[in-house]
Amino acid sequence: MRYLFDTSVWLRGALNAGTVPAEVNALLDDPQETFGLSIFSFWEAAKKHQKGKLPLPMDLPAWLKAAVPHNVQVLPLTTDIIIESTRLPDFPVNDPADEIIVATARVHGLMLLTTDTKLKGYRHARIRHFTPVLENGRK
Repeated sequence: MRYLFDTSVWLRGALNAGTVPAEVNALLDDPQETFGLSIFSFWEAAKKHQKGKLPLPMDLPAWLKAAVPHNVQVLPLTTDIIIESTRLPDFPVNDPADEIIVATARVHGLMLLTTDTKLKGYRHARIRHFTPVLENGRK
């Protein structure tokens, strides 16, 4: 495993695959690749759904189970990740969810795949940023 999905990348892949650029889709479609996903992304998706910002094609528990492909491993929230999330140097975002996900990437030695422009230049973690494709095919 070399990569960790942030929540937005996972949700795009699960619900709006057409918004993922071709070069990232090639990586996602590699049958030899396994990806990590923080369990905290489940919480983020559940909260978005609760607030009406994430319509789902089925009830939440069934969708969470269906939205994790065979090549994605859900990583637990551990004490090491919690501690690391409080020690991120010069963290550019005031969002505990981003802190947990970046800390998960650091603890597991993974590169974070993200669409979050605020994390793009964060030099204390390995980040691979991409710009989503808009509905009409533009970036």
